[in-house]
Amino acid sequence: MKPWNELKITDDFIFCKVMQNESICRQMLELLLNIKIDRLEYIHNQYAIAPDYGSHSIRLDVYVRDSEKIYDIEIQTTDKHNLEKRVRYYQALMDIDQLERSMDYRHLKESYVIFICTFDPFMYDSLIYTVKQNFLERPDKSYDDNTRKVFYNLNASELKREDSRLGTFLRYLITNEPRDGFTKQISKEVESVKHSTKWRKEYMTVGEWVREEVEKEVAIEVEKQVAIEVEKQVAIEVEKQVAIEVEKQVAIEVDKKVALEVETKLHSAKLQNARNLLAMNVLTVEQIAQAVELSVEDVLALN
Repeated sequence: MKPWNELKITDDFIFCKVMQNESICRQMLELLLNIKIDRLEYIHNQYAIAPDYGSHSIRLDVYVRDSEKIYDIEIQTTDKHNLEKRVRYYQALMDIDQLERSMDYRHLKESYVIFICTFDPFMYDSLIYTVKQNFLERPDKSYDDNTRKVFYNLNASELKREDSRLGTFLRYLITNEPRDGFTKQISKEVESVKHSTKWRKEYMTVGEWVREEVEKEVAIEVEKQVAIEVEKQVAIEVEKQVAIEVEKQVAIEVDKKVALEVETKLHSAKLQNARNLLAMNVLTVEQIAQAVELSVEDVLALN
């Protein structure tokens, strides 16, 4: 967690507090979406939406409404490689949040999810990625469910050449150097937030909560890893025991086979000795059987 004095506009806490200023938030949306907004009716920062107990909740950085639209603006400094699925979930929960029980779907407002990324989220070096849906069979026809997804890439090479007010604003997010009236207004608001004892205390409180949550997540992850390692070790031990048991069984079968071969050869030798003695015609059958350790029946069978 960053020290308070090192926080910038691209840090979640500062960004959210600055965007509580209706004028700044409205002007930023107008720049980002190239639209005109008369007035924002509702501004909420770090707004949590949990659809149900036990469901995965979300916390929106800046969640605002005007008379016809709702907007979620996120500042993203770390690439977690999950933006597409994340935006999908955000937009679904935003719809749930605005549609009260028994309301018709027609009451759903047009919704925007805007991600301002300090990295290139899709690696095409575009400054702006605007998602538009079309029919696969009719690519010239759009499928419009009134959901908008817009991504800004602060790492785009074209940003250096962008000389519009939008370009000035986006460069300010990287450099923290205000170059026009709007970015100077933002810079002044940033300083106001950072000089606020109230916001500083809240940041420290949030930081403590974050540390506790991180510790919980780390503990859970460690527990998972330990369980995985235990399972691995158990599997290895089981495999070893199975190998030992198989080896024992193989050895027993080999011993049985060897013993059988030895017994067969010994019996053959006894039979041959009995034949030899019979051929000499000196001993009786009983005497031969006793001498070669065969039954009288075995000796008689040789005649």
